[in-house]
Amino acid sequence: MAVTQLFRLLVGRPAARVHRRYSQVCPASSERLRIFESLRDKRCRVEATGTRLSILLADGRRVKGTSGVTTPLLVAQSVRVKGALVSKVNGELWELGRPLEADCELHLLGFDTDEGRRAAWRTGACVLAGVLENEFGAEVCREGASELGLYCDHLLHNGAWSLSDVEERCKKAAALELPLSRLELNLEEVRELFQNSRLRLQLVEEQMNGPTITVYRCGDSIAVSKGPLLRHTGILKVFKTLQLSPVTLANQTEGSGLMRLLGVAFPGEKDKEQWEREQEEARRRDHRRIGTDQELFFFNDVSPGSCFFLPKGAYIYNTLTDFIKVNTCSSSEYRRRGFNEVVTPTLYSTALWERSGHWEHYSENMFTVTSEGSQTYALKPMNCPAHCLMFEQRVRSWRELPLRWADFGALHRNELSGALGGLTRVRRFCQDDAHIFCTPEQLEEEIGACLDFVRSVYQVFGFSFHCLLSTRPAPCLGEPEQWDNAEQQLERSLQHFGERWELNPGDGAFYGPKIDILIKDAIGRQHQCATIQLDFQLPIKFDLQYVGRDGQSRRPVMIHRAVLGSLERMIAILAENFGGKWPLWLSPAQVMVIPVGGNSESYSKQVVQRFCEAGFMAVLNDDQGATLNKKIRSAQLAQYNYIFVVGDKESESGAVSVRCRGGMQLGRRPTEEVLTSLTRLRDTRSNLEEF
Repeated sequence: MAVTQLFRLLVGRPAARVHRRYSQVCPASSERLRIFESLRDKRCRVEATGTRLSILLADGRRVKGTSGVTTPLLVAQSVRVKGALVSKVNGELWELGRPLEADCELHLLGFDTDEGRRAAWRTGACVLAGVLENEFGAEVCREGASELGLYCDHLLHNGAWSLSDVEERCKKAAALELPLSRLELNLEEVRELFQNSRLRLQLVEEQMNGPTITVYRCGDSIAVSKGPLLRHTGILKVFKTLQLSPVTLANQTEGSGLMRLLGVAFPGEKDKEQWEREQEEARRRDHRRIGTDQELFFFNDVSPGSCFFLPKGAYIYNTLTDFIKVNTCSSSEYRRRGFNEVVTPTLYSTALWERSGHWEHYSENMFTVTSEGSQTYALKPMNCPAHCLMFEQRVRSWRELPLRWADFGALHRNELSGALGGLTRVRRFCQDDAHIFCTPEQLEEEIGACLDFVRSVYQVFGFSFHCLLSTRPAPCLGEPEQWDNAEQQLERSLQHFGERWELNPGDGAFYGPKIDILIKDAIGRQHQCATIQLDFQLPIKFDLQYVGRDGQSRRPVMIHRAVLGSLERMIAILAENFGGKWPLWLSPAQVMVIPVGGNSESYSKQVVQRFCEAGFMAVLNDDQGATLNKKIRSAQLAQYNYIFVVGDKESESGAVSVRCRGGMQLGRRPTEEVLTSLTRLRDTRSNLEEF
């Protein structure tokens, strides 16, 4: 059946405005609703043009539609796709009920996708905001969704509630199938809409990263959302509140009284049960627990947000750094790829940050110190301005380009205390940072080389990944033609790269388009670590130039590149991905040698020494008070990759009896043969256990 047949009766029929009420509306909310409807009335309705559309689905099928009439919902009904909550149209998130405008690629997304889950939680946040505002008298200042769930930041001057009471009222409100009306508002209209809530208006203005922001009416409440919502609230059947905690605002010197209620919402009980299983698995793999159990790292209030890496943690940290720098042949991986490592200062005068533009936009996130003469300095939160200084130290020629500089210097960012969380968000960190200065003609080849570097690294970890091409935001700096050329070059690089990629419209940095790489870990969670960003603006701000082939001064293009990203965050991701069971090459606990009776202890010490000399993390368990089984079990719990049991027979024959941490026994083998096999596994960065 053609999609058009499903909506013939809808053409020409005016959209009904039905706003069910589930509570008594306070005067402030009533005025806000009046302004919202007034602004909505001013909007010109988009009329159906009748233009025929071709819609390409994810499975390769094509369906027909009509511009301005066909919606993703009608397509889903036509092709009998169930459970769709939101869609992607040519890479852009799109509400199911929003009419399509041109030929497109359409992806229908359910709750089992990150996008579908976020859409459900954004809608749940709107429901929660309405309940808090209209039933409990709270002043809602911000609502939204994150990877943790939905949240509502609010002020409640009088009264209290139980979390179970909030859950029940959210469920009742959602069951009314409250409609969701969407408006794009500019700054002037936002100020009119939220004129009676100073804090709400402040937070909305901070959210705006373009000329407009999306505002929804959900029943009798108004909400701001960074992404599309569901068709109506009735799709959400289950609500669960998680915690209530204070919110710390930027530049806040004293408590604001703002509280955050965090929760989740689901289309059904099965979705909730699946989420609970995922949460239990995530708790089991929590890198903070692994870090404590394996004595990898800890935090202390004497340096909030800065990690203390213990010897085993430092081994992982240094091994990751060497992994990026050095390949299996022990020659420089960076040098092979044309990178040269540089070392730059940690502390800079504010004059540098004012020149780069960071002081104006980022100073609140920088740690500052005042020296003699009242000169203010700041710890560097990024390396790029220093690398620009290095480029401008002398006249550069086209023959030198591309210049590829890598920097592993410590960075400091003044993250809010409430945002800190283990290794995933810290104040002091290092990243495998690099900047490439090249000619416009070299750009496509350089991007391709960066992508190849990313793939070679992530394949070792066993990560699957895909790329996002984030294009021009509004507002942005630079000429439209420059943006168009750069985006086309990035797209060609991605097509040649051959891995899956998606368009991410409007999410580029204000100074240039970028490619973000999303990895998927062992339990299906996505993380963004690697990034490749073009920068047109820093070369302009620093007036960077090189002498071209024609003898004329030219402006280089700058590429920001990171593969692992923050080393601290990557260690957290890897710990949880492997569940603390580190592969041999990365493991801080590689070999445990256990002597058993007789004269085996002396030989066991020789085995430990032999493996340590070969660069392995090997230790001896000579606890006389523990049984063999207890020693083996202790080594397994400590996640030693291999356990060598050494008795008189092994001592006499120069062998070891090998066990894997999972319990598999590989039998008695000559020590030198085992050393050779494990060296090969380590140096090839294999994730296998058997040899």
